[in-house]
Amino acid sequence: MDIFFLQLAIVFLPGLVWERVDAQFAQKRLPSQFDVLRRTFIFGLASYVVTYGLYRLFGYPFELVELKKDTAFLGATVLTEVFITILVAFVCSVIWLYFVNFKILARFLQTIRATKRYGDEDVWDFTFNSHDRTVEYVHLRDFDKKIVYAGWVERFSETDKVRELVLRGVQLFDFEGNELFETPRVYISRSTDNIDIEFPAQLDTNGEHLNE
Repeated sequence: MDIFFLQLAIVFLPGLVWERVDAQFAQKRLPSQFDVLRRTFIFGLASYVVTYGLYRLFGYPFELVELKKDTAFLGATVLTEVFITILVAFVCSVIWLYFVNFKILARFLQTIRATKRYGDEDVWDFTFNSHDRTVEYVHLRDFDKKIVYAGWVERFSETDKVRELVLRGVQLFDFEGNELFETPRVYISRSTDNIDIEFPAQLDTNGEHLNE
């Protein structure tokens, strides 16, 4: 491998770390190769900007990389900066996950009444990622089997084709309200156009679930 591209790959490791964390835990679709390269560059640039700011904040000099085609440009000092930037990129990626998965920007814009939209994600993700305790307890109606699953949401899917839920403390009822049986946990999978969920939970004056 050309020494130039090997060193260039090392320089972009922080961006790749951030991109992989984002692709694994935030993105719902597999990114294309172009998206990977573009996001790696953007996340890498952001990582180095944050690292540079931290160096300046604590009074340390930050050595900028001077790219040279046929000679080594990664000295011990620069390699140390790259390693520190990788750590910074990982921390930034975790913070980024909070912003993406909990829709922090969208919630802020809604709070100040700048928009009523919640972003590009569907209502399913937005609802179950919210901090609203009334959406933790659900009734899922199965109209084919004429039964109702009543339980606490433990996990949920974030795919476009299938909606998946893992409920705990589950009670099953028929449509007349008769309890059929209980089970500690149940996995439910439905297509996106065949799932009906109710949120019957109410909070008391102390903010506790009346269902508990």
